[in-house]
Amino acid sequence: MSATSATDLSAIRLLVLTEGVHDVAAASEVLREGHRRGASIALVVRAYDHPREDRVAFARAMRRELPLTLPVIVAGSPSEAREAEADGVHLGRGVASVAEARALFGPDAWVSVPAHAPQDIVAAEREGAYAALVSPVLGVPEKGQPLGFSGLSCFLGGGRRPGVRAFALGGITAADIDPCLRAGADGIAVIRAVWRAPNPGQALAGLVEQLARRP
Repeated sequence: MSATSATDLSAIRLLVLTEGVHDVAAASEVLREGHRRGASIALVVRAYDHPREDRVAFARAMRRELPLTLPVIVAGSPSEAREAEADGVHLGRGVASVAEARALFGPDAWVSVPAHAPQDIVAAEREGAYAALVSPVLGVPEKGQPLGFSGLSCFLGGGRRPGVRAFALGGITAADIDPCLRAGADGIAVIRAVWRAPNPGQALAGLVEQLARRP
């Protein structure tokens, strides 16, 4: 059974993206600590700078270590995600179509896409993606001009939720949760707020608890 078959995808409000390939034991403990505070997390294995075999091995190991109620998603191609025994895929730009991902993972699995312009949200909805990662919301080195919270609101139609779920990505910390949700995001995606925190497990748990207090 896959994690997504054991999880209501609509409950996911926090995506934790990896900074490459982590130590499996340490990373899985961080995710478990956050997951114990609420089942609103999914892990996105994002390790483009590593060889494919290393990405697949890491994702597969994380899938086997983590609870089935915590989805593991691979950022890459659908075939790579399937090889890693992942529960879904975040499609890199131009890697494959949503239809190709659906052919491998089925109509109800997590399939997400990047969104750097409003037309990307429109395309994601038209093609049948489940979610879009909107970025960069705040300043991130080498990621271009940030949207800011007002820009995020405009991006998402003035707070109107699009037909795909939208996750705010790019420099997001706990302090940014409320502004992102007010702008119309369904959830947030984080990298450095967890992995570069003094205590990543506690940082993740704090994010989960803060989101749990938001409708």
